[in-house]
Amino acid sequence: MAWSTPTIEFTKSVFFPGEQVTGRVWVQTKKDMTARNVEITFMGLTVTAWRVDGERRNRPVEDFVQKKAEELFLEMKHVVWTPEDHHNNFPAGDYEWKFSFDLPKECPTSFEGTFGFIRYFVRVHIDVPNWLDTKVDSAVTVSPNIDLNSIPGVNEPVDIQVEKFNQKCACLPFLGNNGLVCYTIQSSKLGYVAGETVSVKGAIENRSSKTLSEIEAIYKRRVIYRKDLSNDIFKPRRDMDSASDSYNSKKEEIVMQAVTEQCDIEPGTTKTFSFSFTVPPVVATIRSSKFVNVEYFITVAADRQYCDSSEIPTFNLIVGNVPLLEKDSSLIPSHKFVKADSAKCWSTLLKPKFRYQVPYYGHSEAAYHSEDSD
Repeated sequence: MAWSTPTIEFTKSVFFPGEQVTGRVWVQTKKDMTARNVEITFMGLTVTAWRVDGERRNRPVEDFVQKKAEELFLEMKHVVWTPEDHHNNFPAGDYEWKFSFDLPKECPTSFEGTFGFIRYFVRVHIDVPNWLDTKVDSAVTVSPNIDLNSIPGVNEPVDIQVEKFNQKCACLPFLGNNGLVCYTIQSSKLGYVAGETVSVKGAIENRSSKTLSEIEAIYKRRVIYRKDLSNDIFKPRRDMDSASDSYNSKKEEIVMQAVTEQCDIEPGTTKTFSFSFTVPPVVATIRSSKFVNVEYFITVAADRQYCDSSEIPTFNLIVGNVPLLEKDSSLIPSHKFVKADSAKCWSTLLKPKFRYQVPYYGHSEAAYHSEDSD
C-alpha cells in the first residue's frame, strides 16, 4: 500500500530568529488509504557522522547511520489529521495543511558540511498501520545575525610575527635546517563578511642559508566535526580512532583560494608581499556549537615542502554576516542571499535537494563553489 510522496513548500527560503516559519503540505491519494495520523514537525538538529575506515571514510554518510553526535535543539509538532473512526480510513482526495512555527530569538545558523550539519527542516510523518510509515523532510535556511560590530577587537589591525626554521628535508627532520625565516603578516582588521575583500601584506626575512623561490598564500576553511563523548565508557582503539584531536573528531580543510608568487629571496634579504582574497558565499565562523566548529585562515609560506607538518604562519580571521559599519551609521549595506554548500550528510529524506543560503555583500559571487553546486 504505497502512499504518494507528500510535498512541503515554505513561504520563503530564508527565515530569521523570532520569525514564524510558515508554509504548507499537500498530498494526493487516488484511492482510500489507511493512516493513524498525519504529523508535521519542525526541527532544529545538529548531527555529525563519518566512517572511521574503508574506502568511503572520506565520503559523506547519506543514510541515517554512522552517527557520532546528535543534538535536537528545537522541536515543535502539529498533528494535522486523525481518522474519524477506529478503521483508520484515509479517504481518497487532495489534502492541504498549512503550518506555522515560532522560531526562538536565539538560535544557531544553518550549516551543511561533508560530515555533519546544523539543519532546520519540516518533517511530514504519515503513521501507516501494518506498513512502512511515510516520511519526507524539507530543509530551510535560518540566518541569525552574526554582527561583527558586536564582537570585540574585529576592527583592530592585525600584526602577526612568526619565526620558522627552513628544514633541509621536512620528511627527514634529523638532517637539520638551513636557518630561520621570519614572517610578518598584517591586515587592516580581523572581521569580514562574504563578498568583502581581505587584504594581507607583510614581509619575509630570509635568515637561512638557502634562497627561497616561491611564496604561496592560501585562504581556506577548516571544519571540525566532533563526536559526543558524554556517554562513552571505553575509549576507542587507537587503530580505529580517526580523531584529529583529543575530542575524537574529524577535520575537513577546504582550500577556497590560493595565490603563488615566484621570487628570489636570497639569504640575508627581505621580500615584501601583498595578496587579496574575496570572501566567497560561506557560513559565518561557528564557535558556539558543541559538535561543529568552522574557522577561516589565510596562510603564507615560502618554499613550503609537501611533507612539512610544522605550523604555517597563519592569520585566523573571523567571518560574520553583518559587516562593520561606519561610525554613527546603522544602515546595513545592500546584500542578497545566495546559495552555499548543499546537504550531503543524512540527506536521503530531503526532498527537494537542499542548499542553505548566506548573505553576500559583493557585486558578483566569488570563485568558490562546492563540488555539486548547481
